[in-house]
Order: sequence, then C-alpha cells, then structure tokens
Amino acid sequence: MAENFDLKRVQKRLLEMAVKIASILEKHEIPYTIAFGTLLGAVRHGNFIPWDDDFDFFLFSDTYEKAMGLLSKELPADMFLENEQTEPKYFHAWAHVKDLNSECRCEHYPHDELYSHHGISVDLYKLTRIKEKDFARFRYVEALAYIERRRALGFITEEDFKKRRAAYESRLESEKSESTGDLLAYPFDIGKQYPEDVFPLKRYKIGASEFWGPANPDRILTMRYGNYRELPPAEARIPHYNSVKFLHKAMDT
Repeated sequence: MAENFDLKRVQKRLLEMAVKIASILEKHEIPYTIAFGTLLGAVRHGNFIPWDDDFDFFLFSDTYEKAMGLLSKELPADMFLENEQTEPKYFHAWAHVKDLNSECRCEHYPHDELYSHHGISVDLYKLTRIKEKDFARFRYVEALAYIERRRALGFITEEDFKKRRAAYESRLESEKSESTGDLLAYPFDIGKQYPEDVFPLKRYKIGASEFWGPANPDRILTMRYGNYRELPPAEARIPHYNSVKFLHKAMDT
C-alpha cells in the first residue's frame, strides 16, 4: 500500500463516526443506505475494503434537509457537519461530516483544501426519486449548478466553465429516455438505481457494527463496478488520502 499513515486507525475512526451518524438518523426514523465503496466492502469483505479510507451514505431527498438539521444539533463536539450553511466556500452537492481530531491531505482532490476543516470525512450523498425519462435533464441541471458554484467562488475559469457546460449539453441529448418508470437518482452517476433494488432496506455488517443498505446489492454493485467480486490489480489498491495526522494520541481500549 502507498499510504504513509495508520489505515487501521483511520478505519476505526470512520466506523465510530458512521455509527454515531447512523444512530442519530435511526433515532429519528430517517432512512439511509450505505453506498459506493462502503457497500462494496460490506458485501465483498464484511468490513471496509482493506485499502479504503472513507465512508459513504445515501440519504433521501424528502428527508435530507431534516437530517441535516438534526445532525447539526446532535453530532458530538469532535465532528463537524460541512455543507453550504456551515462552510462559506462550499460547492459540493452533498454534505460531509468531518472529524475535528485529524488532518488529511489528498492530492487527488486538491479542491478540498479550500475548506476550513481537513479531517477524516464521511460523505452524505442524496438520492432523489424521479421518472427515468427525466434522468438526463436532472443530471444536466445538477452538474450545471455544481460548476456554477465553482465558478462563482473562483475555483474554475470562465473558459473552463463554458467547456464543461458544452460537454454537459452534448451529453444531455445522448442520454434521453422515454421510460416513465421511477429511479432513485444520484446526479453524478450515469448508472441507474431503481427503487426495487433499494427497498426494503436490509442490515449489513461492517466489522462488528451494522448499517442499513439496499435490498439488491448485486445489481447496484454490478451497475457501478462490473465484476465487483474480482479484486482490482495491486497497483489500484490505494487509499484516497496521501497523509493523515491525528491531533491526539490514540486511546487504549
């Protein structure tokens, strides 16, 4: 592995954070599902992907803002809800929960350095129920809003903005569909996730902890990763972060 930090300690802290987030959501009966590499790790490894250093949730658009309000009030003092209300330079389309007792650096996502907090992060993505025929337009509108936020904050040039907008417009035409079925859409994901693949939610083990996840993980993971049971080549088994520094010594447990 290429990391120069204690990956097991990072995963332990991520799990502590995820358990706290999930407990708040479950206490208030707000549904969620584990997502992306977190779901893949739960299905393939019964734990984290061995080289992974983040944690991914999907929440749902009809309860997303309520969840943000509750998390902002109930997260412990060593965790920070990072979104457009709490971070003046925020441009992502989803919220993060940041650990305030660590500092991370990631060369692959240098724009994250623009934010005030640089700790270990849990992603809170959003799924929106729409008609499949509206998916292409939904993706276009969300992607355009994202680059408009970045342009407004001076993170991309006007020329770059125009190039990206033209690419999104071209993609819009090629992705049109006439289907009237429902989707649970994530706008930055070309794959299509259907409600019957998500509901009813079921429980998944990540280490000794349990979280809610989708009803049909095989279809979702195959859509995103292809043959997800096959491990990637060794050179691709690397974490996101280049470095992680904890601000306090580890506590003996």
